[in-house]
Amino acid sequence: MTELLISDITRMQPGYCVIGIEPTATGFRSVRPIPPSSHRWFRFPFRRADKLSFDSIDTPRTQPHYEDQVGANHRKVSSVTERELIQCLKKAEVGRTLKELFGCSPRLSWAGSQAAYVIPDEAKRSICGCTLTSIRLSFEFYPPKVRVALGLESGETLANLPLVDRDWNDFIDETARKARNNSDPNFKIGDYFGHFIEERVASSPYRFARIGLARPYGGRKCWLMLDSLFPLPRLDYQ
Repeated sequence: MTELLISDITRMQPGYCVIGIEPTATGFRSVRPIPPSSHRWFRFPFRRADKLSFDSIDTPRTQPHYEDQVGANHRKVSSVTERELIQCLKKAEVGRTLKELFGCSPRLSWAGSQAAYVIPDEAKRSICGCTLTSIRLSFEFYPPKVRVALGLESGETLANLPLVDRDWNDFIDETARKARNNSDPNFKIGDYFGHFIEERVASSPYRFARIGLARPYGGRKCWLMLDSLFPLPRLDYQ
C-alpha cells in the first residue's frame, strides 16, 4: 500500500492525470498513480492536499516517466492545508534553472511558437517544481487553451506553457461563463486575468509551479506543460 499526498491534478482529455508525493529519507518524491488499463483517470473526485492510500502494483517504467505506478482501490485518509502542501513540494523535485528541471536543456519548437520540449532519452524525470518570479497568461487561443509565460529564479523564462492545471482551468472557465451570463460588453477575460489574477499570484509568498512533461509525441518529443500553479484560485478572486 502507498500513501500519497495529492499534489497535481491535470486535464488529460477526456480524463485527468494525477501526481502525488510520498516521504523519503531526505524529503519527498513524486509518484504518478495510474489506473491498470490507462494513463488517465476518467473520474477523480479528490483535490490537491488530500492524502490517499493506494494498493500499488509493480509497473514497467519508461523514460522519462519514471514516476508511473499502477494504483488501485484509492481511499482518502486525511488532508493538509495548501500551505503545508507547498512546503512539502519544496522538499521534492525542484529546479532553479531550465536544465535543472529535467536534467537536460529544453528545446524550442521548430514552428517558432516558443513552446518547449525535451528529448525523452535525455530527461531524468517528468515532473519538477520551481519558484516563479513572474507570470503572464495568454488567452489568444482560448477557448480552449490558456498559455502561460513563467520567469524562473535563474532569470530564464518558459515563454509558452499550456496550462493543464485542473483547478485553474475550471476557475477560468467559470469566470468566462459568468461574464457571458452577465452580458458585460466591456469584459475581456485576458484583461481581467492580466491585471487582477496575475498580481495576486505574483505577489503571493507561496507562489510555486510544477512543470510536467507530456507523453512522447511521435516517440521523439515530450512537451513541457504547467501542471500546477500555486496559490490555487479562490472564490473571492471572481
